[in-house]
Amino acid sequence: MINELRNGICRAVDENFNDLAETLQALIRFPSTYGREEAAQQYFAGRLAALGSKVDLWEPDPEEMKDHPAYISARTDYHGSPDVAAQFPGSGGGRSLILCGHMDVVEPGDNDWTYPPFSGAYVDGKIYGRGAADMKSGQAANLLACKALQDCGVKLNGDLTVLSVIDEECGSTGILSAILRGYTADAAIVTEPTGMELFMASVAGIFYRIKVPGRSAHGGMAYLGVNSIYKAMKVINQIRELEEARRLRVTHPLYQDHPIPFCLGVNRIQGGDWPCIVPEETILEGRICASPDETVEEVKKELEDAVADIAASDSWLKEHPPVVEYYPYRWNSGQVPLDHPLGLILQQNSAAITGKASPMTGMPASSDSGTLLRFGNTPAINFGCSPLTLAHKADEFAAVKDLNEFIKVLALSIIDWCGCER
Repeated sequence: MINELRNGICRAVDENFNDLAETLQALIRFPSTYGREEAAQQYFAGRLAALGSKVDLWEPDPEEMKDHPAYISARTDYHGSPDVAAQFPGSGGGRSLILCGHMDVVEPGDNDWTYPPFSGAYVDGKIYGRGAADMKSGQAANLLACKALQDCGVKLNGDLTVLSVIDEECGSTGILSAILRGYTADAAIVTEPTGMELFMASVAGIFYRIKVPGRSAHGGMAYLGVNSIYKAMKVINQIRELEEARRLRVTHPLYQDHPIPFCLGVNRIQGGDWPCIVPEETILEGRICASPDETVEEVKKELEDAVADIAASDSWLKEHPPVVEYYPYRWNSGQVPLDHPLGLILQQNSAAITGKASPMTGMPASSDSGTLLRFGNTPAINFGCSPLTLAHKADEFAAVKDLNEFIKVLALSIIDWCGCER
């Protein structure tokens, strides 16, 4: 009976193959960039409601989140940017599970796209477009896994919730709002693009800005001024030394294959207004990356101390210290034990469907999993189909056949985790 049910679920996934392709195309065709998520969320909510779920659609409330330690946002108004939660209540006695995805995508940019970024072009078994990998393929998988279970008449014992949130690309306020609304569970699968690897840990991140002061002067009498670019070079060298020190000191077993797993680099420089004027200010910007064992606050302090140290060694900077600021975005780190039963279930089903067990490793990027784990007390594993290397690139795509296999793994893991009747 057990094998019959599992085989039936796999057949149901295959029978929904065309629906999968059309669903992913439909999701991609919504240009759900920052502040423009509503139409896509309405579509997704409608599809989940059609499966018989209880759908909750709401706009995050800054007043509700403002005093929470995980809240930081550039927004003051979430009008037109709702979160979605769809609940499939269990009959009782099983473990609860969240399938989590984010509907927001990064801007397509001026990259050289072979196909228009919001066309959802279907070519040679691949669907192209912004968000195809990150992470509308994961969103489609969450939906189609639930549909396959419904098609087979599966009655789960544990509660299943599908979350589609906003703002993952700029700081995880969407998932924070969902947590504060009560959406937590015994475990969660965040269907980010992981290339079928089990990302049992994720890093924390925040963007910084350092304003290095100088004094302007005519370029022909530069000695009368203080060149802020030259002073910024000292700060840059100090940051590079800090990153190297952290590379040697901050280690984690899931990130051993990464040359610099927890980067702290300068990625943008802006200084000067005119070639004949000594620049009076140079701005450095970059990303702080914290290991799963660290908090954002700890690494912020390391950066601030390093800047203060170099300022103390320079007569000008000592009197005119650089100012360290932060973007209003924040991602939290988190990790799940390698022997967590959900991870083992996913690994076993991956081996059964694809012929090879998914390796357990660390995610070199941030996701909503860290906030779910740290502030929702929900162990969250990042697990999806498309490779993470496709995210945020031109010609981002999802391979539909591979995604179909992933949905089988996901659907089988849902019944193994939650328990079920038929």
